[in-house]
Amino acid sequence: MKNAHIIIGAALAAVLLPASCSEEYDYRKKVSLDTPAKVALRVVDLEDTVALMAPRTKSYVVKAEAAAISDGVLTLSVHADLSKVAAYNREHGTSFEPVPGDAYELSSHQLLLPRYNTVSSTLQLTLRSQSMPEDGATCLLPLCIDKIEGSDKLDLSARDSTVFILFRRKPLPESGFELGTGTESDPFVIRNIGEMVGMAHALKSGGTTYFKMEEDVDMSDYEDWVPLNAVPPYDKAVDFDGNGHRIIGFNCTADAYPSLFGVFLGSFRNTVFDAPVLEVGAASAGLLAARSGGAEMPAQVSGVTVNGLVIHSRGTVAGIGGLVGHAVNSSFSDITVDLRVEDADHDDRMPNAVGGIAGTCSESASTFTDCRTTGFLTGNAQVGGLVGYIQAVEGIIVERCTSAVDIESFGQNAGGLLGYAAGERMTVRDCDATGAVSGGGHYTGGLIGSMAGNSTVLRCSASGNVTSRAGNHVGGLIGNACRSAGDVLIEDCFASGDVSVVSGQRMAGGLIAVVENRTGVTVRRCFASGRVTSGWSQAGGLMAIAKLATLTDSMEFTLEHSVAWNPAVLTQSLSGNWSSGGIIGVSNVTNRLSGNYRRPDMEFYDRPGWDLFDQADVSPTAPLEGYDASLYYYPYHGKAAPSGATLSSVARSLGWPESVWDLSGDVPAFQPLSQRPR
Repeated sequence: MKNAHIIIGAALAAVLLPASCSEEYDYRKKVSLDTPAKVALRVVDLEDTVALMAPRTKSYVVKAEAAAISDGVLTLSVHADLSKVAAYNREHGTSFEPVPGDAYELSSHQLLLPRYNTVSSTLQLTLRSQSMPEDGATCLLPLCIDKIEGSDKLDLSARDSTVFILFRRKPLPESGFELGTGTESDPFVIRNIGEMVGMAHALKSGGTTYFKMEEDVDMSDYEDWVPLNAVPPYDKAVDFDGNGHRIIGFNCTADAYPSLFGVFLGSFRNTVFDAPVLEVGAASAGLLAARSGGAEMPAQVSGVTVNGLVIHSRGTVAGIGGLVGHAVNSSFSDITVDLRVEDADHDDRMPNAVGGIAGTCSESASTFTDCRTTGFLTGNAQVGGLVGYIQAVEGIIVERCTSAVDIESFGQNAGGLLGYAAGERMTVRDCDATGAVSGGGHYTGGLIGSMAGNSTVLRCSASGNVTSRAGNHVGGLIGNACRSAGDVLIEDCFASGDVSVVSGQRMAGGLIAVVENRTGVTVRRCFASGRVTSGWSQAGGLMAIAKLATLTDSMEFTLEHSVAWNPAVLTQSLSGNWSSGGIIGVSNVTNRLSGNYRRPDMEFYDRPGWDLFDQADVSPTAPLEGYDASLYYYPYHGKAAPSGATLSSVARSLGWPESVWDLSGDVPAFQPLSQRPR
């Protein structure tokens, strides 16, 4: 039974005002009460004995309750009175020591009880296990009302004025391994929580320690895991084989590197996590590691499933991932992560670089193969369903990955799969994103927020709706395709979600929002089929803009054999001074634009008189027809598909490869992965 050690008159007979049961006391009346106020101290939801593992803390609400009310405002002084421990021991035949002074804290020492009220204001009592005796001895904390001001008519007994709190530090489970020696041929065997804890003592500096699970391990009652390999020189490598078993209820609130392994080096595989929780403050974090891999030692993660991960973020330090905060020289294969990253403070202040698997990739290339994410992410800038931020690294490969994560970003660079891909020679192939993406700044995309450097995107799709609450460069597949110089190829891709930009913002593209001030970009055999709405100007069925600062110069941009099958391309405001287009809103006049079609019944609205019309193919020798530089009017509408055509019939006429595309229905779909080119 709770509160067994609370010496408090909880069942006191109340002295009530003369009134019928159905009447309520009129607090506006200033009636003097002859009966004394009767109050008692209460600690809400207090256990018989509070037992916490170090370094766990726990807080309780403290208040006063009146069994008989007062006609004056009462001010109650509350303190810990350790001198009462000896009297308690004499009365109960116990030998408790007082709780150490640094093991408890009161948020205030004063409670206010308004006149005629039965419940006072509250204060908070915090208990800290780290400061308690390591042997687990139970200590006693007497919490007392030692003074009341505001009335001379009081009934306060010693029993009512004091709560006795029993508190102990829960010993860690005994660690150690009954089976194994930690070598590759004879790994340590993990069958219980004690052996999980034993990993901390088994790791060896400069070497690799081998572990293998033989039972599921329930860590629900193990409070505040201390991350492994979380202190310099971070050189303790691990080979961990979960052997298909589960780690249940893992939780970590460490100030530094909240995770299972602070810095993970080695191999982690064949493991299922059920209902893990991370509390993240001023540190990068991930369920497996805050950082994985290094230039000299790679990290390999495979066959891992995470069910119901919750990350409560209370800080703004960049780098939060479902598995790792910061990936370097790491490979991830056959990974499934279901997670929620939440703004625990509800203050709209979140970290940059938040991803479903990795927050940041940098330094040395990492790879992602056959990875799947689901759930919800919120973050500031660089938020992605798979990776938040690929930062200045060459050779990133993302293949056969899917994300069904809904994303809410407060800043720029939000994407259904990748937030900001700022690496050279990146390859993204056979990937898709199905979640809704909502951006709070520039560069928002259904698959990728923005890219910089040489990149290849092949056979990828996005089907979630993409919206911008406060920014430009919003695309159904990619927000900005080339934020730095370098050749880019986007081939055999599509976006089917609606794209919308709020009033006052612009640059909405059904497939890609922006290719601007860069050369060497090719888009081939792609389509978009969602509604496109721009709040100000520059809407396009496939692209908002493909231009240089000087629109008559060559930018070596190619768009060919692609289809804008959008039901509508609309500009909401007439205040803009740039055109919109059935295929491209604003195009350089010498771009290479060939074999591109738009939906025959597309609803289109820009300025009055700026309507759809068919245009011939465009090249440096056959400039864009109908442009007017004085009006900033450079739309590319392509040609209307024949009336009655389907998207698949148009694609077939353009020679789309049926090794990639299934054209048997009205709308093209990808062939199964096993049949696509590698």
